[in-house]
Amino acid sequence: MPFSLSIHVAIPRFALILLVGLLLGACRPSLTDSTDHLHTITTLDQQQLPAGRWALSESVIQLGFCRDRINAALLAEEDELRRWRLIGDNSAFPKHRQEGLEQLAYFYQQYQVRLYQLHGNFGAQWFRVAYLSHEPEPNIFDIFAKLGRDEHVCFSSLEHR
Repeated sequence: MPFSLSIHVAIPRFALILLVGLLLGACRPSLTDSTDHLHTITTLDQQQLPAGRWALSESVIQLGFCRDRINAALLAEEDELRRWRLIGDNSAFPKHRQEGLEQLAYFYQQYQVRLYQLHGNFGAQWFRVAYLSHEPEPNIFDIFAKLGRDEHVCFSSLEHR
């Protein structure tokens, strides 16, 4: 006997499949959002802050990433960062830095925190939190707690000022 499906059964099943597909599509972060977050972090990274519309937290967060590649990608002395930022062009920065900036963009996307690097070595990186100057300084303890619990971070420390 050939398989037949009544219209009363087929339409609800189709509607259910369509609804599930729409919900799954809505749950995935869009590529545009990820790109926007990376662009924001990259733009901040190329500037000398605090300046203009951006302010920096007084406190410093130290993070040691679980992947040595991230620590290596963000490896930079304070004077190197200053020199690269004075040039203000992406070509002044090492190409391998991109992977580290992608990790910082992930933090921005997940926790709405923009980290501005002060310096870094193979074991850890030091950051201040960048925020819009017309807004109050974010709660550094809340940010520190969120970042310290993240699976990508193996070590964290806060120097509160």
